[in-house]
Parts: sequence; structure tokens; C-alpha cells
Amino acid sequence: MSDSLSTRTVGGDAASGPPVSAKVRHRPSWIAFVVLGAIFCLGMGLWQLDRYQEATGTVQNLGYTFMWPFLAGFLVYAYLRYVRLEADEADTAVSEAGAGAAGHADGEGDDDEVGARPGGTPPRRGARRRERAVTEIPADLLPARRPVAEEPTRDEGLEAYNSYLAELARQDAAAGDRHEERTDT
Repeated sequence: MSDSLSTRTVGGDAASGPPVSAKVRHRPSWIAFVVLGAIFCLGMGLWQLDRYQEATGTVQNLGYTFMWPFLAGFLVYAYLRYVRLEADEADTAVSEAGAGAAGHADGEGDDDEVGARPGGTPPRRGARRRERAVTEIPADLLPARRPVAEEPTRDEGLEAYNSYLAELARQDAAAGDRHEERTDT
């Protein structure tokens, strides 16, 4: 994989400055993780194949024999995809920063142009269109809410019961130690 993704010039015309390129960062720790993970997965696949070929081997071992190499391939795919997405993000940031620095004094590069890129190049394949984020959920999408009660209703029976319990608690506190539990021995 190349270290530079593009040599596109930044700005409205080709003579606006030297080419700007986004560097792909291959981190040694990530590469080591992916390589060791892939080797481990392939080794597990070989081990499962050996287990399948033994007298006690089952079809489950055979299934794992095929699963582990797919997992190794996924690790490599995920790493390559991550690096590409990171490079695309860096490339977009460089392009946007360069377009903002070049200025638009002649009226080119209007914000209303969807998919327009600096230098008049078409958008990359697979590039996502960045549109305004939705900040409010449409009302018809939300479930109906229950009305909020202004003031809780008074339940006279409940108030009477609570006052009765409070009176009993006061009587027990006033009686103090006079009430002793009897135990039958």
C-alpha cells in the first residue's frame, strides 16, 4: 500500500500551490497485533483439524477448522479497512482545510453545491455525503405522552390512615420500655 493517497492540488485552480497528500499511518503495534492474531487463528484452525482427525474428533472440530482461518482473514480485512477509512478522513480534512485557506473571493465553491470538491474533481467512490445532522426528532415518530398531572389528588382515607399510624408510633414511643415481649419458655 502506498504512503500517499492523492496528489490533488488544493484550491480552485491547478497552480494554487504544491500538491497536498494525506499520509497513511501504519502503526507497528497494530501491524504486530494483526499478524500475531492471524497466525494464532491459523494455528487454531490447524489444531482443530488435528482434533477432527483423531478418533475422538467431532464435526464441531471440523466446523472450527473452517472458522478460524475466516477469523484470521477478517482481522486482516478489518485492519486494512480501518487504515483506508483513517486515510480518507485525513484526506478529507486536508482538502477542507486547503479549500478554506484558498478562499472563495470569486464566488466559487458555494455551500449549496452538493458533492463539489476542491479542484473540480468528482467525489471518491464510496465517499459519504455529509449532510446537516438531524437535531430534532419528528413529532409523528415519537409515541404519545401521558399528560402530566398538575397536582396530585388528595386521598382523605390515605391521609387518615397515615395520621392513625403516626399516632400509634407516638404512643409506642411514649410507652417506652413498658411493652416487653413475652416469651414462652
